[in-house]
Amino acid sequence: MKGLLLNALLGLGLGRFGSVWWLLAFLPIVAAELAYGVYAYHLSMSGGLRRGAALLVCGQLAFLL
Repeated sequence: MKGLLLNALLGLGLGRFGSVWWLLAFLPIVAAELAYGVYAYHLSMSGGLRRGAALLVCGQLAFLL
C-alpha cells in the first residue's frame, strides 16, 4: 500500500514538473521495491510480477494526470 501511494505521488510530481522521459525513473524504483518485497516478505515469482505490474501501472497513470 505504501508503494502504491509513493509511486502515485512520484508520478504526479514527475508528470507535473517533468518530461515524458522521466517515466523511465519508475523502472529502478519498482525494481528496488520488488527486491525489498522478495527479501523482507519472501514474495514468490507470481506475487512479485503482480506487485510490480500494479506499481508500474499506478505510477504511470498518475504521471498522465
